[in-house]
This record gives sequence, C-alpha cells and structure tokens, in this order.
Amino acid sequence: MNSSNWQNIDIRLFAVAASLLLSVFSVLTSDMPNDDAYTYVRTADIFLDQGLAAAISHYTWAAYSILIGLVSMLGISLFTAAFVINSLFYALIVYSFISIVQSIDDSKIIVSLGAATVLFFPELNEYRDMVVRDIGFWGLALFGLWQFLQYYQSRELKYGVYFCIALGLAALFRSEAILYLALTPFALLFDARNEVSSNRKNLLQMLLLILGFALAGSLVLRTFGINIFSLLMEFVSVYQPFLVNAISPSESEVTAMGNAIFGEYASTFSRQYVTAVIALGLLVVLFMNVFYAISGPYFWMLVYGWHKNYLSGKHQQLMPVLAYFLINLLILVVFLYITRYLSSRYGVILALMVAMQLPFVVRHIIEKIRGSQWERFGTYFLVLFFTYCAIDSYISFGKSKRWLLDTASYVSETAQAPNTVLTNNHTIAYYSGQVEEYDEVLRMLTVDEIMQSNVGDIIAIEIFYEMTLLLDEPAVTPYLEQIARFPAEGEARAAIYRRINP
Repeated sequence: MNSSNWQNIDIRLFAVAASLLLSVFSVLTSDMPNDDAYTYVRTADIFLDQGLAAAISHYTWAAYSILIGLVSMLGISLFTAAFVINSLFYALIVYSFISIVQSIDDSKIIVSLGAATVLFFPELNEYRDMVVRDIGFWGLALFGLWQFLQYYQSRELKYGVYFCIALGLAALFRSEAILYLALTPFALLFDARNEVSSNRKNLLQMLLLILGFALAGSLVLRTFGINIFSLLMEFVSVYQPFLVNAISPSESEVTAMGNAIFGEYASTFSRQYVTAVIALGLLVVLFMNVFYAISGPYFWMLVYGWHKNYLSGKHQQLMPVLAYFLINLLILVVFLYITRYLSSRYGVILALMVAMQLPFVVRHIIEKIRGSQWERFGTYFLVLFFTYCAIDSYISFGKSKRWLLDTASYVSETAQAPNTVLTNNHTIAYYSGQVEEYDEVLRMLTVDEIMQSNVGDIIAIEIFYEMTLLLDEPAVTPYLEQIARFPAEGEARAAIYRRINP
C-alpha cells in the first residue's frame, strides 16, 4: 500500500471493527454474568411482560433494561441482547475517543496510538463481558464531548445540538450525565482565543439550547407516562439517609467509629478527631479509586510523561476535556463523602480524559529514542507495554466459577413443589429457575430467614466467612442437612442443605 493510500485510511473504522471482534471474544470467554446483570435482565423481562410502568416501578432508571427488552424482540435472549448493545456502545466509545484525540492532533501516529490506547485500556475493557448501564453512558458521554469539542472549535450550532442530544440520551443510562450537560459549556468562558463577550454569548446560546432540550425531553417522556422530575426526586431520596448521616452522625455512631479506629480506651480521648481521620482516609480511597480507574500501567506511564513534560501542550483545545475531568472528580468526591464507598467504574470518564494524553507521551518516547542507542530497547519496551495492557484487558486468570452452574443445576433437579429455594447467590437463583425474584437475592442470609423456611425447603449457600459463622450457629446447625457441596473436591465454595426438624 503506497503512502497516499495510507494517509486516506480512517483508522477509526479499523478500530471499531477490532472493538466488535474483541467484544465477541470477551463474551465467548467470559465465565459468569456480573451480579448487576440480573437486575437489568429481570427489569427487561418485566418490561416485556407487564409494560413500561411496571419496569420503571421495579427499577427507577430502566432505560438500559428497556433497550435490552426491545433488542431481544429480534428473537434473541435477554443476555445476548445486552451483549449486542454493549458491543455497539463499546464501538461508540472507541470511535469517539479516537475522534477526540484526532481533534487535538490529527497526525497518523497520534491517531494510531489513540486507537491502541482505548483498545488496550485495562480498566475500561474489563467491563466488555459485563451487563452494566455504565457502558451506554460512557459511549454517549464521549460522543457528546467530541461534539462539544467541535462546537468549541468552530462555534457551529449544529454541534451544540448533537452535544445536547448525546448527553440527553446518556442521562437515560446514568443521571450524572445531567451534570456534564449543564456544566461542560462553562468551558467556553476559558477560551482565550476569542473575546470574553463572544464566549459569554456562546455560553448563553448553549444554556438556552440545553434548557430547550430539557423541556422538550421532559414533555416527550410525559407522553410515555414518565415524570422525569419525580424520577430525579426518587433517585435523590435513595441517597438522603447517607447525606444526613454524613452531615450529622448520631452520638452512638461517632462512638462506634471512634472505638473501631482508636480502640475503646483511646477513643475516650481521641473521639473528637474521628471526622478528620475519616476525611483523610476517604482521600486515600479516592486516590486509590482513581489509580485503579486509570490502571497501573497507564498511570505510571502518564506520571513519567508528566515528569518529562511530554503531555500535549494544546491547552486551549483541552478545556472541554478538562471540564469533563473536573466534573467526574466532583462526582467522585461528593459520592464518596456521602456514601463512604466507590467503585472504580465511577471514575472511568475521568480516566478516559487522562488517558487521552498517553498517545502524546508515547510519541515523545518514540521520537526520543529514534536513531539512538536505546531505540531497540525502547521499541521492545513499548511493544511489551501494550501487550501487557492487552492481556490485562482481555485475559482473565481468575479461578473458574463453573461450580456456580453445577450448584444451580443440582438445585433445579432437587427442588420439588411445594418446597421453595432459599439462596444468597444471584447466579444460583437465576440458573436454577427456582427463584422468581432472582435479582433481589441478598448476599447475607440470616438466622431468621433459615428458621422461617419450611421443612423440605432447599437452602443453597455460597460459602464465605460470614456464612460459615452462620452455619456454625447452634440455633441453625440442627435444622440443616447437607445434601451436596460444590466443587466436590477441594475447598467447598457452595453447599446445599435441606431444611429439617431435628
């Protein structure tokens, strides 16, 4: 292929094709569905059987599940429909990520490295075989950022419209998209290339456009019987107890935390420092969450690039990217300090914004070693770096969970009406076909739940430390007869009991 043909190739299309193939590979080599998958699938099932209102009543933010249900009407299973949807959204993530990098620097080497960066991004690609609504949110949010970047650079209104549509659709997957939609346009105020008055005019234009889309969107949803404001209030109400507890914890809670941190004796003298200790501890949690979201290899390569001043110097073009970064950081901080926990997937947008600098770092390394005595070593290192990231992204070295399917199969064959099945595992509940509300299964069984079961009921328990303590309870042990365990050899990961009277 001659150089002119190479220059005309759209690398994004090859990357999208590679993304689709990698999604197929990830699904075919996956072990078990993630726990969240059962909530989405059951909501989709309810949508198909009982309609839109019932689906939303079961799960408030039901758009992802509804989409799964609609795609399944093509004659495929709900899980297959979810994987098809996710593979398309991953393709959108890949296309949008590369397009954003290209809008900053359209050289072939940067675009190619951008493709490698997103395709081999460990934390991002570990979700390819999972059923989570976040994937749709990431894809639409990234596409929206690409459109806003084009508006930022050209000030053409059509790109602002595309931005609003993309973020409006993203809000159907995760409510945080509303913050990106409302706050990102303020990046216009920091564009030093234009007059301040022009920036303010464009900001006002975007805010009016967003308001118009918000009103139009809420009216469209009302025609389907959906009150978006009620849904938002219901969403906020879920976190209200966390907020109240974070702002004004009770004396008993402060005492319990003080005893846990300092010990019962020292807590008497240090209890007033509990809030400060927790705040500092949560900062560590935040840092580790961001570290895992970016992933170790990318993090340390970016730290090296920052130290060597290899990052992109086109600061004005990066203002919208910085806006996304800061909005996601704000979300992480608020969520962490209210709920006291985080998942690394909540920081994926932030991580993607940071990862956009990786192509520039790698290009500088290539240019630095070219023609030097370190060229061969540097080339091997970069190949090894991306190979390691690819393996980390797509190859799982965890132990097989086949025992879960074996357990579910045994339960399905053993359970007989009118007796019921009690379990603490979603997979066992779903694949046994014996638990109607399989998505509402709780991980922790209690003594009361076991004692309230009927004689002859099957109790299938995933074994971990807390469940071992439960099974050793004198109030429980005489009422359970073990009839199977899985795997049959080695350490038991699940045990099946029949409820008896001693």
